[in-house]
Amino acid sequence: MPSFALIHWSYVAIALAAAAILIAIPFLSLAFRSARALAYTRTDDFRLSSANMWTEPHHAPDGGSLQLMRLKDDQFVLVSVGVSTVKVFVTPDRSDITRYRELQEFPLHSAFERISQSSQQRRAEDLLFLERVRHAIGWPQSASDLASSLQSIDSSLLLHGRKTPNQSLQPTADRPENLHMMSATLKFAAKLGAVSGGRAYSR
Repeated sequence: MPSFALIHWSYVAIALAAAAILIAIPFLSLAFRSARALAYTRTDDFRLSSANMWTEPHHAPDGGSLQLMRLKDDQFVLVSVGVSTVKVFVTPDRSDITRYRELQEFPLHSAFERISQSSQQRRAEDLLFLERVRHAIGWPQSASDLASSLQSIDSSLLLHGRKTPNQSLQPTADRPENLHMMSATLKFAAKLGAVSGGRAYSR
């Protein structure tokens, strides 16, 4: 008798577990689809499919950080952080490095200090610079609007609140290092554009 009762309750437990799984499957499927949809909204393909949506920040393997936004005239704005400068570019084709046109340059504090930082520290600082430049740029509708907006921004934007370094004391490696990093960042941006489709499409 005890054995029969044990078997009975075992079947009951199995049946309840099966019912719970069947009930949970639709909710799990919905949660999975929602997670995939949320993940897609963070991709460059989604963010650059419409105007005035910044991509997530990207950190280039060789150093430097960048963010992109599509404008309503189908041009792309790129904000690129190097060692001693943050530069703003515009391009009609993200995948072609020769099409990037520099519009503005914002100097940073001591490049020697940034070179000596760990990659984690520099990336954290890069995110702050990207945020400040994005806020200053606002939401231009076209490349010409962007150029006009940049002209009204103080070039020392990213030096505010920091002690301005003595340029005569800057290491001679600043400019080559910054040029190398900026070049690497542009190549990385072009590579991202080639992977996801560099040109904007007409809607």
